[in-house]
Amino acid sequence: MNNLFSFDNLEINTDILERANPVFNTAKMTLYQLAAAGDEDSIRVVKELGFTKDTQNSVTTSSDSEKLLLESLLMDMRYHTMEKMAMEEGEFTEVDLPCGYLPKALRFINAGHKFVGLDLPATIAEAKPAINALLNEKQRKMAKFAGVDATNFNSLQSALSDVKGKVVITTEGLMEYLSDSEIGAVCDNIRRILEERGGCWLTIDPEWLMSYVLVVRAILGERADEVLLSMQKRVEDKSDVGVNGSALVVFPKEDIANDIKNAMDFLAKHGLKAERMIVADYMPELKSFDRLTEAQTAAVKEVMKKNAYWKITAVGDFDAADKNTGEKNFDVNAYAKGEKLFISLTGRVDTLTAPDILSFYEKISGEQQIKSVRVDCAELTYISRAGIRVFHIMQENSELTFENLTPEIMEILESEGFALF
Repeated sequence: MNNLFSFDNLEINTDILERANPVFNTAKMTLYQLAAAGDEDSIRVVKELGFTKDTQNSVTTSSDSEKLLLESLLMDMRYHTMEKMAMEEGEFTEVDLPCGYLPKALRFINAGHKFVGLDLPATIAEAKPAINALLNEKQRKMAKFAGVDATNFNSLQSALSDVKGKVVITTEGLMEYLSDSEIGAVCDNIRRILEERGGCWLTIDPEWLMSYVLVVRAILGERADEVLLSMQKRVEDKSDVGVNGSALVVFPKEDIANDIKNAMDFLAKHGLKAERMIVADYMPELKSFDRLTEAQTAAVKEVMKKNAYWKITAVGDFDAADKNTGEKNFDVNAYAKGEKLFISLTGRVDTLTAPDILSFYEKISGEQQIKSVRVDCAELTYISRAGIRVFHIMQENSELTFENLTPEIMEILESEGFALF
């Protein structure tokens, strides 16, 4: 039968991109928070994009002046502390993953560093022109933006193809939205980049949830837990992902020493080693402190002696069978028989390719009645949460079944709640 799927006939609009992976909406929140902290570059980007306080709200919860103060403080802290840590690395190209909408490019370029901003295609489409509006012609030549999937090595390698020499990769708020299998893929990809180019990976992610708890409790005391739950709910609504602990993200509790060890062991399995960088040792004087009492500022500085961002490097001589080697190109073969749709998938279904499947499915469903969808996974090599989300959308409208599942794909689908038998 003729293949119904054609890349040329797909319409990939903002709605399709957002439904496939809405997590980029949290990046809009962080930009507004940094602007509210008084960062002048961020204020300019907010105006460029037309973001308002409503950017902070979700379908079930809203921000208020107290929550915005707390979130602006935390954003101010991570943005400027991570920048200070990175600047101590000498000569390097800054690789920000995910770059979101933040104006880091201007900061690093002004300090003499090239900048590469990587994020979901939907984010880059909005952020690139807004950030470029802050740069002059010479500065724009030092900046590059690319849509990638962090679990997809080929997309990262392509984006960094013209980057020579040492890199500093920074991640702020990525890992808490990923499954353990996705985190493992990201770790493998970053290790390969560091092995080839040298440098390090600076991340807030392992202890970032803990920093929320420490700071909010330092300022609010007994009222902290109620506010923290509201803040967490709003982030989950915006991203459509539950914010929980994982292999590399320590979920807040009284004693996290064992979880930190487990996270470092996880990194070691992926050829990486970590050093905890105590936040208080690097945190500059923040504009947000002007909005706190002296006692609150002192309390924040004190609790940040217990919190760390991580500097991660490749261990060297690590023997790994990289799964992306020889990866098949993404492709879809599809045909309809009556009210049944048959789809065969090849390669990776991730942030870059899931919107293609969703666009195709909705186009076909709009043209004819589809009561069931059968997905052949024999050539499917990887599926991320974006792909899972598209399958759930199909399942809401049609009977969805899978066939020819590999053990790896079966494990992912079962962990995401699909009944396979």
